[in-house]
Order: sequence, then structure tokens, then C-alpha cells
Amino acid sequence: MATTKAQKAWRDRKNQGVGVAHCNNCCKKLRSESKDICRNCWLKEPEGKAYNQEKVAQSIASKINLAAESKRISLKFSAELGFVNRAALEESEAKNALEVIEGVGFAHFHHRRDRQTTIYSLAVLSEHQKQGWGRLLFYRVLCSAVDNGCDRIVAKCPEDLPSNTFYQRLGFTLTRIEDGKKRKLNCWEYRIEIPLLFYCGGGGKSQHDQTAIEENWLTGLRSNGKNKDHQHMAMIDNEWGDAYKHEQHMAMIKRNKPLIATVKDIETIEQLPVALKQAREIAQYCGRVILIPKIKSWLPDNKYWLGYSIPTGHGGTNIECSWFGDRFVHLLGGSPDAQAEFARHLNVVSLDANYAMRLADFGKSAWQGCSGGIKVVEGCYPAMQLSFQKQKEYWHELKSKPWSGDPLFVNSSF
Repeated sequence: MATTKAQKAWRDRKNQGVGVAHCNNCCKKLRSESKDICRNCWLKEPEGKAYNQEKVAQSIASKINLAAESKRISLKFSAELGFVNRAALEESEAKNALEVIEGVGFAHFHHRRDRQTTIYSLAVLSEHQKQGWGRLLFYRVLCSAVDNGCDRIVAKCPEDLPSNTFYQRLGFTLTRIEDGKKRKLNCWEYRIEIPLLFYCGGGGKSQHDQTAIEENWLTGLRSNGKNKDHQHMAMIDNEWGDAYKHEQHMAMIKRNKPLIATVKDIETIEQLPVALKQAREIAQYCGRVILIPKIKSWLPDNKYWLGYSIPTGHGGTNIECSWFGDRFVHLLGGSPDAQAEFARHLNVVSLDANYAMRLADFGKSAWQGCSGGIKVVEGCYPAMQLSFQKQKEYWHELKSKPWSGDPLFVNSSF
């Protein structure tokens, strides 16, 4: 039986002499007046094909028993992890709090209401260690924590295990040592500051990169670049337009296993099925995939963040900010003041820029507070360091204050 709303719509059409809406392709009657074509015709179009492929891929992935795989791996680490409860793993799987790389390792965690994420177990099989898989599992936990609004990640590790070095290298801080049942436990904490800040520059080879790292920025590069030996990149961006080479992009992502990685910009609806297929490939080797829509279309929200290219003379995203809604957005490029302006209208979770490097080449740094937006500083590296400091101060300390009282925009010379 038709709903009350549908019956009213039918009476209104009848009274106004308006006929029932039909599909523009097959002329089939439509159930909803807001549609132009029926579902069967839509599924034959690029957008519909992409939707169908994504749903099929999700259904196949859901058939993998993550809890069973985690339990199998945990048995190899009974001395380190103790007894891992299968029922607890199944419960976490249902809550999307279990990350598994089949045949490699797993991470078992929990998001608390007080915005804390607790890692219960994180393990990688011995034959896959020292290849970046453990860091990738942590990135997955970090992204899940961000998705759930958490601001810190905690973990406990017996003080005699080499895993303590792993947590230290990831940026965890040792907060205390407490007594366990059989041995002392090191308590580690990782603070999550949003937005995540990335500097995409020289691939770890330049002093610019080292300056960014010293100021606690994450580093990245485009997939056509070269990164320093053993220097991990937390973000892999893609080349724009015809210069993009998917095999090269994938190779760089596999080598680095980054926190985030982009997919080639979606500029036409015909590109959507290929872009989502490539996104599924990339998702195996990174924390989150960044989809960059340049057109309005259906986009999956299953563990994907969206990218917004700040409009410049070289192009950018022309879609209005309201279309992105509450989806997590990564800002690509642009000057600091432009990024701050777009952050007023988008749910920005991360951003990247090399604007500070371009200014530093002229001995200038960005954002000097109420004394002006740009200031001349002696030396390019000191100038760049000051830019990183001021931008980080804004995003992680001052942005939450009322915009009208923001000292970084008083008498700005931008």
C-alpha cells in the first residue's frame, strides 16, 4: 500500500492535471518525482556501474572472517599477547574496530566514549616485519580514531619487548610504567591533532623536509618523485592530468604504505568507475584513500576521505563547499589564508601545502600574527621553520577560537 506522502503526491498531480513521471530512457513509471531515470537505466550509466561495482566489492570483503584470521595470527604471539578472546574479536569486527591484513597481521582496538582509542593488540607475523605493515596497521587505527572523533590513542606494552621501540618511532609518548600480572607495562599515548598537517616537498631529501619533520609535520611527495632511501612518506599524491601513471603511483604507495594516498582527480562521470576501482587497489596499502571529485556524483563513504583542490591559477575544485556536507575533507595546496578560509565551510581533517617553501626561497615566512601576514626573515630555512610553527599554532591552538578575534587575520597583508 502506498504511503500517506505518496498518496498526497498522487492527489496533487491529479488535481493539477500533471501525469506520473516517467524515465527519460525507457519511459517506465518512476516511483519518485525527484528522479529522471529508473534504477535499471541508472545502473547502466557510469555512475550506476561504479555504485554496483563498489557494492559487489564490499560484499566480497565482508565474507572474509576477520576475527578468525586475527585469532590465527595471535596464536603465533601467545607469549607477547597472552590469550586473545575470539568472541571479543568478533564483537570488535562488528563495530569496525578490527583491522586485518590477511596473512600479515592485525590490530584489535576500541573507541571509548571519552574520545580515547585503546589498542588491545597489534601484531605482524615475523616474515612480514620491518616492511612497514605494522606502521600501516597503526595508520588504520589512527584513521578509525579520527573517524570516530577520538583525540588520543593509548597502548600498553611489556617493558622487555622490542615493540616499545615501535611505539616510540610512531610518535607515542611514554606516560607511565605500571605493574602487570607478570611484568611491568609501559603505557604509551599518541595525541591526535586535527587537521593532520602534511608537507609535500622533496621526498625527505632536502633540508626543507627535515625542517618540516622537526616541527612535527608529516612528509609526503608526488608519485613521480623520488624519496630518500629508508625515508618514509606519510602521504603520496598523484600527478595531475595526462602525466598520471597508475602503475608508478601504485609502486610508490606499496613502497611507502602511507597514512593517506590520493586517486587521480575525477573530472568526468565516465572516469568514476575506473577511479573507484583504483581506489580499492590503493586502499590495500594505505590508511585512507583520498577521492578528489571535480564533478558532482555518487561517491562511497566506506573508509574514503574526499580531497578539495584549493582554486588557483592552475585550476582547482569548482564544486560549492556545501555539496561536501559533513564528509571528511583533505585540502590540497593553496596558501595558508586560503586554506583557513575554506576550512570555515568544509569539514577539514587534513591538509598539505608547500606554500611555505616557495615563500622561504625569498626569505619570507607566512603568518606572523597581528603584525602582518608575511614577514622577511634572514635565511630561507629559518623563514620556513617560522612558517611551519605559525601555521601549526593556528590549526592546533587558535582555530577553535572565534574567527572574528583571530589574531592571524588582523591587519593581514595577504
